Amino acid sequence: MRFLFPILIIVLLVYAWIEISQSKPHQVRQLPRWAWALIVIIPLFGPALWLIFGRPNGSEVVQTPPKPRPRVVAPDDDPDFLRSLRKRLPPPEDDKPAA
Repeated sequence: MRFLFPILIIVLLVYAWIEISQSKPHQVRQLPRWAWALIVIIPLFGPALWLIFGRPNGSEVVQTPPKPRPRVVAPDDDPDFLRSLRKRLPPPEDDKPAA
């Protein structure tokens, strides 16, 4: 009977480590997986904290989509730039040969 408590602690530790290693990184709550792997080393409290706060609860963690980056337009595709070039061009001269 006196070996029951240490065996229970070891079983909890092994169970938590296996669950941490098999869980997807984006499903783990509160902390990254590597941090939970270190916390679980603490006897009895570490696995209990994992089971209460870190364990995936079956739903995906909502991730915010990345902010759209402003689109860079090349000068030859930019209508404003092309319009400004047309304004700067001198009027075409006649191609008549000089007499």
